[in-house]
Amino acid sequence: MVDLPSTSSAPSKPYLLPPEALTTTLSSIELLSAMWSGEDELRLTSADEGCIRDVAEYLQLPLETLGGAESIALKERIGEEVVMGLKVRAEPTTQLGEEGEVGKVEGGVWVNVGFRLRGVGKEGEGVRMWTSAKDAPSWLDRGRVKEVNAILPKSITQKDEEEDSVGQILNAIEEVREFILTLPPSTTTTTIASHPPTTPPSSSTTTPYVQRTWYYLPSLSTKTKRHDICTLAHTHTPPLTGFLLAGKPGLIVLEHPLPTPTPTPPQLSAASLSLASFWSTIKTTSWSDIPPAHKKITEKLTEPPCLRAFRGFEDITDWPEVERGADRGRKSDLSKLIRWLDGKGLQGKWVIERCLGVGSWDT
Repeated sequence: MVDLPSTSSAPSKPYLLPPEALTTTLSSIELLSAMWSGEDELRLTSADEGCIRDVAEYLQLPLETLGGAESIALKERIGEEVVMGLKVRAEPTTQLGEEGEVGKVEGGVWVNVGFRLRGVGKEGEGVRMWTSAKDAPSWLDRGRVKEVNAILPKSITQKDEEEDSVGQILNAIEEVREFILTLPPSTTTTTIASHPPTTPPSSSTTTPYVQRTWYYLPSLSTKTKRHDICTLAHTHTPPLTGFLLAGKPGLIVLEHPLPTPTPTPPQLSAASLSLASFWSTIKTTSWSDIPPAHKKITEKLTEPPCLRAFRGFEDITDWPEVERGADRGRKSDLSKLIRWLDGKGLQGKWVIERCLGVGSWDT
């Protein structure tokens, strides 16, 4: 004889989302965890970590075990939501101190991302995003926290049919970063060495391993747009290293941090998605006044995981080391660029051949 459960012991939790939705949620969490893999970039409570493990275990249960006591107990352990804390490394605009040094407010803003695992009231509420005043840095007062919390839900509800949850989350974070960059500088600043404002401190790069990608642009000249690229590379999450070289054509190299020298496929996918988000932000903000046909960026070369070659991200167009290397008509300039790249431990001649389509210089 089989005892039927009484109605009084029926589960009080909302229904668990379908396996397809849970699988998508786990994939999103895995991608975001790989993108925010640096030191002090990701927050997960032990309860949320346990919940993620329970969902993964539940999805791996054999079909014939569903409905059994163990599967029911596992299902009931799964909470209603998993919350991740993602650190947005953006600060108010840099300013010059009394002696000309560049000052910058330290820190970042923690953005919480909640993934629903059980039934929701309205369609589209599977993900929510917010920031908390208690976690906010000193320069983000309660009024500005409210503004950030007005930006986040608006961004996450503006759906694109071709955009997944991770894409929406990244776009929302980029909007928050853009808002923060418009804030006036704080009076509390930390003095940094007198580098150009686009050079991030070395502490922003917490791992020596990167995915290095080389991009070709038909033309890159306007100084303000070059500065925008440098600034976004600095404030991107995670910060990007590399350089840009203006001219016709232009050359941009981006190094995206990797957690290990042998990253997993999801970690490599996260890096690629992060770079796509970087270019999407450039095109929709700095390049918003440029016709779409003129926004072409060609990815010429993506190197296997390797050691970082650049300390920060720089516009090297006017550096004496390359001597206006963007002027493609002068072989001596390209030779200097090649030697400069060789000095960084890169195969200068080989990568220039691959990226710019030219092949012989007197070096």
